[in-house]
Amino acid sequence: MISQVFIQPSFTLDEDFPIVEISSLLLKKFYIRENEMINIQIGQKQIDVHCNVTHEADIETIYLNQSCLNHLNLPPRTIKLQAINHQNCLILGPIVAVMTEIKMTEEKTPLFPAIQTFCQELHEYSQEHGGLFFVTNVSRFPNKGFYYQTSWEEDETPTCNIIYNRIHSRQVEKNPNFQRLKNTWKNNGLLLFNDRYFSKWEIHEMLLSKKSLQSYLPSTIIFTEENLQQWLKKYNDFYLKPDLGSQGRQIIHYFMKDNRFQLEQTSFSSKSLYTFETLGEAASQIKKWIQSKGFIIQRTIPLIHVDERKIDFRFLCHKTLKDRWTITSAVGRLSEEKNFVSNIAQGGSIIRPEKMINTLFEKEKAKQILDLMKELAIEIATTISNEVEGLIGELGIDIGVDFSGKPWLIEVNSKPSKQSDNDSLVIRPSAKAIVNYCTNLWIERSTLHDKTRNINNDTF
Repeated sequence: MISQVFIQPSFTLDEDFPIVEISSLLLKKFYIRENEMINIQIGQKQIDVHCNVTHEADIETIYLNQSCLNHLNLPPRTIKLQAINHQNCLILGPIVAVMTEIKMTEEKTPLFPAIQTFCQELHEYSQEHGGLFFVTNVSRFPNKGFYYQTSWEEDETPTCNIIYNRIHSRQVEKNPNFQRLKNTWKNNGLLLFNDRYFSKWEIHEMLLSKKSLQSYLPSTIIFTEENLQQWLKKYNDFYLKPDLGSQGRQIIHYFMKDNRFQLEQTSFSSKSLYTFETLGEAASQIKKWIQSKGFIIQRTIPLIHVDERKIDFRFLCHKTLKDRWTITSAVGRLSEEKNFVSNIAQGGSIIRPEKMINTLFEKEKAKQILDLMKELAIEIATTISNEVEGLIGELGIDIGVDFSGKPWLIEVNSKPSKQSDNDSLVIRPSAKAIVNYCTNLWIERSTLHDKTRNINNDTF
């Protein structure tokens, strides 16, 4: 049986030995006998405690003395957790660490770039339903992190059950020290999900091997000078994208117009459009931008647009139980005027997908297109989850639609944007989905009998 309980510090139990006080109702729920030694586990740490019966009015609260708090590294505040009695051990959790970059202001206020509000949403929702989220970084983990009260405060942290990777630097992820840390976490039984960024080529090859997805993938090839020359001679319109890029940065669009060779680009310079008289000049400029960086070349699909503003759709997908995925939210993205990418980071705006589809297609056709895009997003998420090593719990899947109504995969993002334009704290479906996923992971792994199993295997 799983119950929600409050964990509260007790300042009347001052013994040096760990002691907890539990109501008789909770004792019955968890089949614990009065006044005996019990085992409590929080995160990866187990301790023996002496269990007293409390006659406090709040029957759903477990009181821990200072010795207990010290042994478990719990913050001295009331928190709401879920509780399971498994094999005579009272397991409390889930304890989740959000791993990200942390910047400190001059006033010693922590900033979590791009996910500050989202982390507060995770805290609020987890405390509604039972669970402890804290924010940390590589240098602070596993001993220190930030909890939210009325503001973010640093304190000691318990050993966690799950690490939610929101590190936004590919250099940090590729660093050998970080790779060694990941192996240590895995060996210590910590669950790490969305542990890295994806390569566009890796995802393309993975999905291309599945027959049912092949027709939804634009023709794609790895960038080499030889491949570039072949595509320049063969095609009048294609994109070059950084293999490890994100947020629409450093994308190059090559196309022919009025018998001239043209290049659009993002992030390489302030000038957005270049025109060349010869193919060789265009090729030289492309190679100058790309240099030795890894890129892919991808055929241009004539996607729907309004007043020359590009349109695509972002489907935010989350894993629920076992191998099941659901779409948490869907938005249409409309590019900024005269911009060839629709990413919000590049000035794009958000629109309701139904509204946009209905303006370009008949109602019945529009519904079929939207339903097919959703099916495609779920199949892509499921395929990646099954094929990629490790745990995947969240994916942002970008899909475009051509003028015939056919969907095309644009990109898959393992760390979709969490920016919010809403000043009031509204807990978004994506925050709820992350908390629920972590809770389900914790329940499943807490009750495993086979402790030798690879607990980071996503297909257990």
